[in-house]
Amino acid sequence: MGVAAPSASECGSHTCMLARAAKLVRRSRLLQDLSGRDSCRERSLCIRSHSESLVAVAVGANVGDRVGNIREALKLLPKHGIQVARQSRLYESAPAYVTDQPQFVNAALAVKTALPPRELLAALKAIEAELGRDLHGQRWGPRPLDLDIIFYEGLHVQEGGLEIPHPRWQERPFVKAPLTDLYSAAELCGRNPLVSVELAHKLAEASNLWHSAGGERALGTADLSCFLPMPRLGSWSWQGRTQVMGILNITPDSFSDGGQLTSVSAAVGHARRLVSEGADMLDIGGQSTRPGADRLSAAEEAQRVVPVIRALAEQEDLQHVPLSVDTFQAEVAQQAVSAGAQMVNDVSGGVLDPHMHRQVAELGVPYIMMHMRGDPGTMQSADNTAYENVCVEVGRELQSTAAAAIAAGIEPWRIIPDPGIGFAKTSEGNAALIRGLQVVKEQLEPPLNSMPMLVGPSRKGFLGKLTGRKLAEERDIATAAASALCVAYGASIIRTHNVAAVRDAVRVADAVSIAPCE
Repeated sequence: MGVAAPSASECGSHTCMLARAAKLVRRSRLLQDLSGRDSCRERSLCIRSHSESLVAVAVGANVGDRVGNIREALKLLPKHGIQVARQSRLYESAPAYVTDQPQFVNAALAVKTALPPRELLAALKAIEAELGRDLHGQRWGPRPLDLDIIFYEGLHVQEGGLEIPHPRWQERPFVKAPLTDLYSAAELCGRNPLVSVELAHKLAEASNLWHSAGGERALGTADLSCFLPMPRLGSWSWQGRTQVMGILNITPDSFSDGGQLTSVSAAVGHARRLVSEGADMLDIGGQSTRPGADRLSAAEEAQRVVPVIRALAEQEDLQHVPLSVDTFQAEVAQQAVSAGAQMVNDVSGGVLDPHMHRQVAELGVPYIMMHMRGDPGTMQSADNTAYENVCVEVGRELQSTAAAAIAAGIEPWRIIPDPGIGFAKTSEGNAALIRGLQVVKEQLEPPLNSMPMLVGPSRKGFLGKLTGRKLAEERDIATAAASALCVAYGASIIRTHNVAAVRDAVRVADAVSIAPCE
């Protein structure tokens, strides 16, 4: 079937969504003025608290294993009758008020609970204490975990030790930014029935305040940045410029560069060259995913990639470079991470190995989750490349795969979506997909719609069709052009063979994207 041009839905326009959200804020203030915030209204909301309510909770940690503490808190919440409905991205922020202390990891949660506010506060304090916080320690000082109630539906509480909404949320970027991640503006327009009008008003206000302060453009500084947690590397931020992932194929049969790296020393040498040319990270693969490629066993694949990953992890001059293993087999992922890999790049999104999601959840590493239909042998069939609207359907299928990954225990702030250029797509579909990356993102639930999107157009067949270049290695100029377009349309990470060419292309794209219109 033909590929429809990408189009945003009625509330899909970012401007439209923010305008509607602003209208909700104005309406909220009018309702508050009319009601006078009288005690009868507050009592009615207190009565509702015995049924399940949606609550916005801010999370912070700056002592010990900061991300590990947050992960443990996520496991403890359900034991106290608190179910996590949504999570924000992870942020790293400079300490506020008391500045002589380590940087914080911050996040926000939307939680469902039948606990009334006072009992909810007690439960959150119990979790803090269980994870080592001294509840009588220095105010605003270092802490292994901090859980604050920001909004409880539309409730207003002011009593000893409890104030809702939180009295200082408006002055804290490290609270406003994560709150904005929880629900899209379209959901705050009424498209998510779980979000009450009262809570939607408050979250819309947070979103407006955050965007008026710069929004995404305010990230990537020492004061506040989003990051991916990386084993041994700590926090890895992607803001500020497009990241370039260099490809290291340890395969004899890859479509572009198979058979070039026949020893560990050759692979290490090539890795150094890629980094010197501007690679921010390396992706090591031992199994070809070209159409019709033979599938290796996990043992065969591991034999190819694990020695290379181990050798790269031991190089002093490469300690700062994140290593990704390109595999769709859980056993290979486990061995690769044990050898030093910090990410798993799965072209099937977990479809080709039912154990992959659970394995990645246990490994606790970032997970690049690509869209593909079928397998390398069937992905280019007529059925698998047929779409009514390639951007919408790819986005929805990615969301479905992500939901399965999250259900298996992979936190959404560890998922990097990849629309899968060249996998189960026609040439026309690939072009439409690049142009419609924002439409793909619109199909993803928060915070996935604001996580870094990886796109890999490098040397793909559709570029050869467009340019007449039959040999894959002759498509590097076309790859650079496609990469710049991917950045313009919303990619944060570009995966490529020719790092030098793509690095220059994306730097130009980055500069143009932030240039002011005078």
